Parts: sequence; structure tokens; C-alpha cells
Amino acid sequence: MNYLLYGSETYRLKKKLEELLKANDPENTGMNTVVYDAGSADFQLRAVLEDAWTIPFFAEKKTVVVRNPIFLTPSGPLNDKDGKALEEYLNQACPSTDLIFCGEFDSLDQRKKLVKLVLKTCRVFTMKRMDEREFRSYVNQQLSAHQLILSRDAMEELMQRLPLDMESFHQELIKLTLYGTKISRDDIVHLVSRPLDEDVFHLVNAVITHNLKQAMHLWKDLDSLNKDPIYLVALLASQFRLMAQVRMLSDRRMSESMIAQQLKVHPFRVKKAHEAVARLNSERLLEILNDLAELDQRFKSGTLDRKLGFEMFLIKAAR
Repeated sequence: MNYLLYGSETYRLKKKLEELLKANDPENTGMNTVVYDAGSADFQLRAVLEDAWTIPFFAEKKTVVVRNPIFLTPSGPLNDKDGKALEEYLNQACPSTDLIFCGEFDSLDQRKKLVKLVLKTCRVFTMKRMDEREFRSYVNQQLSAHQLILSRDAMEELMQRLPLDMESFHQELIKLTLYGTKISRDDIVHLVSRPLDEDVFHLVNAVITHNLKQAMHLWKDLDSLNKDPIYLVALLASQFRLMAQVRMLSDRRMSESMIAQQLKVHPFRVKKAHEAVARLNSERLLEILNDLAELDQRFKSGTLDRKLGFEMFLIKAAR
């Protein structure tokens, strides 16, 4: 049997792949499991097909996994010889081999003949990232399944602290389960790490409201946590770029939920960006982005001390 697993929800991808691997190798010996990375420089499809045609060792089935099959996407070409060889295999696959394509991408290039054949000859599992409503429903289901009771404000605090990512949620769920049954907002504050994005939001607000005192206070807090200025510059640039994108899409009369889905970001980030960009004209937004780009370049070239440079940026941007 041939399988195609793809999508941006890495937790579900990982779990489905584990399920398929366990079906052929319950003891997890790895004896009849071979994994290739199609994104690596030394990847050879010929080797994959040779393994796929090789009979399993003391077992009924073997599994050949091809991770990152970028040749199924618009950005990944496959030469004609390899493409034809794979098509021949898919049309007459080895019955003792499960060939699994597993990729963390949201879309396939369905114009390609090979992709059409893969969709026809493989069992396809699409693992797309949930939107806010679906994610909240999933979180509620998991909390109930683990007999956890959260107050309304605790639930809201949890949702604000979680990215739309099942992997992150399940890591936090372990802590909540160990803590107890009834959980308050204060418990969430102490148990679930506040995302660095939240500090960045506050820093962005300090900049756009010209609150230099608050901006410097936030910077000192981040510096005490050993946050590298080059990393903070990247986060600030990401947030200001998001603000520019939100403004552009809002001008097209798109709602915040539609924008979040379009940009594949947490709705909370879109909401905050939408609120912030309303207080910032386009000229100043562009100036800040240019300053951050120049700062990043000078940091990476070693021509400016990172801490001093970051403080100089804040003084200029927030004064």
C-alpha cells in the first residue's frame, strides 16, 4: 500500500506516521523500516525504489518513508527519468512494501502528472492546521477527556498563550494534567509559558505610542532573560511586516478571521496587529521596517554592538 501524508499540522502528521510504522513494526525494531529525506542534497530516488522492491527481512511487510517529498509541490522538480521510474512503481507497487510520502506542506502541484498519479494510487491523509474555532473545540475536548475543569477566564488565558499548534498544546496539557483537576487563571499564568510574542506586542505598542520609558523597561526585562537583540530585531520585523499585511488585507475588506486564515497566523496576533496599525501611518511603518532591516544587516556584519544598536533603535523609534 502507498500512502501520502501532508499538511502543516506537524503533530497529527507525526502521530499518523507513527501509527503506520507501528502497524508493520509493533516492537519498533526498525529492522524493516527505511527513511529517506527528499529534501537532502544527496537524495536519490533510485535508492528509494530499490529498497521498495527489496523483500522484508523475517516479516510480512516493510516500510519505506520518503520525508519532504518536495517533488510533489510547485517548488520541487524531478527529472524525467526519476519521474517515469516512480510512475512505473506506483502503477505496479511491491505488495510487501508500504511506501509512505510524508511532507509538511499545505498544497500539492496538481498540474503534475506524477501528483495526479500519487493521488490516484495512494491513500491520502491531509493534516491541515486548525482555525481558531476548530482549535478551541479540540482543546475543550482534550481538557474534558483528561477531566480538567478550567474557569472561563482560565480558558481565555490558556487560548491566548497557545499558538494554533497541537504539539505545543499537548506539551502544556501534560503539565496541566499533573497539576490537578480544577485550574484557575492564576494557575494558567504560572504553568503555561507566556509566548515571547506577547512581550514583542508590548514593545511594538511602546514604539508606536512613543512611550520610550516603557520600551526601555521592556528591553531591560528581555535583556535580563538573555534574549539576543538580533532575535528581537527579527521578531519586531516580523510583527511590523504582519501589521503591513493586515493593513493591506483590511483595505480589501477582509475580516480578522479571514486574514488569520489567509496568513496562517494566530487570530490573536491579527487582532493585536489590527489594533496597532490603526495608530501608525504607512510612512512611519515603512521607516521602521527599513531601520530594522539596516540594524539586522549591521548586527550580522559585526559593525555594531548588538545591545547598543538595539537601544539606539528604540530611542529613535519610540522617542
